[in-house]
Amino acid sequence: MVWNIKDPQGNEALKIKYEVVEYTRGKGLDLGCGPFKLYSHFIGVDNGHHWGTKGVDVVQDCEKLDLFASQSLDFVFSSHLLEHIEDYKSALKEWWRVIKPGGYLILYLPHKDFYPNIGEEGANPDHKHDFEQFSIKHTMDDWCYPFDLLINKERNKDQEYSFLQVYKKGMKVSKFSYNKSKPKKRAAVVRYGGFGDMIQASSILPGLKAQGYHITFYTTPRGHDILKTDPHVDKFFIQDPDQVPNDELHAFWKVQAKKYHKFINLSESVEGTFLALPGRTNHSWPADVKHKRLNVNYLEFTHELAGVPMPPQQKFFPSPQEFAWAKKQRKKIKGKVILWVLAGSSVHKTWPWLDQSIARIMLQDKDTHVLFVGDKNCQLLEQGWENEPRVIKKSGKWSIRETLTFAGVVDLVVGPETGVLNTVGTLDIPKIVFLSHSSIENLSKYWKNTISLEPDCKCYPCHTLHYGWEHCNEYQGSGVAECQASITCDKFTDAVNKSFKR
Repeated sequence: MVWNIKDPQGNEALKIKYEVVEYTRGKGLDLGCGPFKLYSHFIGVDNGHHWGTKGVDVVQDCEKLDLFASQSLDFVFSSHLLEHIEDYKSALKEWWRVIKPGGYLILYLPHKDFYPNIGEEGANPDHKHDFEQFSIKHTMDDWCYPFDLLINKERNKDQEYSFLQVYKKGMKVSKFSYNKSKPKKRAAVVRYGGFGDMIQASSILPGLKAQGYHITFYTTPRGHDILKTDPHVDKFFIQDPDQVPNDELHAFWKVQAKKYHKFINLSESVEGTFLALPGRTNHSWPADVKHKRLNVNYLEFTHELAGVPMPPQQKFFPSPQEFAWAKKQRKKIKGKVILWVLAGSSVHKTWPWLDQSIARIMLQDKDTHVLFVGDKNCQLLEQGWENEPRVIKKSGKWSIRETLTFAGVVDLVVGPETGVLNTVGTLDIPKIVFLSHSSIENLSKYWKNTISLEPDCKCYPCHTLHYGWEHCNEYQGSGVAECQASITCDKFTDAVNKSFKR
């Protein structure tokens, strides 16, 4: 027997907390949760007989889930409960009923080979059944067919005496994916963050693939949206924002790292290392020390962390349908097209001389069109150009994937330090980037056919991550940063002319 009465008792689910993250996104139930609901986004269901109702969201027995509509939940999770239910087959059928197609049933149960059976010394007197994996599988075959059994693990180390099973609903025929052999070389890349962070992370993927790795990419839904068509990623591990609390991420990563031969964690690799964050020691360093220590190329460091040789290979991969759409949109516009990214994610990523510069472009070249892109907030920056047919306003109308795809078929891309500029960085398309907190060495050192416009102010490059104006110099109360205002209209116009001559 593995179980020992002297071991800590209760909250068994904590032992597999970081194993079930992949299957517990969205809205779902924690059945028999007691006072220890596994994650805050779970809906805790318990009758309160053993532990009371503190921390329970829905007080009721778990055999019948009449409060929940059929196929309404993304998952049902249950730890050490089913063995207490007399008619466990009916309970399983009911739990299966409320799960959406594509959703998951996660069961964590005491294993009959590792825990005292009914009638034996030390057995739990409230247990109605002694289970092992295939007793549950056979029941699922009879009552909940079809499914894919993704996880079917004995867990009998480190004070565990249980087994873990994960069933996926919505299959045409039953499958048993847990039996599949694992790739010989497995690598994981962890990267949360913005669109530009995903594109920078993509630079190491071809190199890892060339080294023979099967690649799993850990990211958020936003990151997945950018990289979902990247042919170098074999599997995505998607986490909802804050699904695993920030203060638990290191524990989560430690558990996940054991599954791979190579675990590359790029979280805060750039922004937490070479961009000083308020509240951290390097934020208060003298400017010359900051520049000396933080003026490091982001891509070089990313490759060094991953053990992948340079050069960079960052790239966005549109689908064939998306590329066909972009070419169709481009054909509608006669003449040259400048794709103008209006703003980035921080206060210092907006250039103030937009209107004057476009007026010059319109007067100078009758054949040039400017197409604005950005989020809905950027629609404010588009105002005033309603009557100019050569200015095309797409902020808040095009998705980020549409924007990134179209960026690959224009004549010039203009904008601040954003994901769009990162995306086209290694393409031959001419680019003009308004630098702000990063230097050429940091950001655009390896970009092709790029004119990097550097601010003419004392604070550039500040190597600082800004969330507001507390640590950033605002230009005369204008709502734009001093560094951006110092890049003149004349300097930009010269850059446009040089780009088109190229």
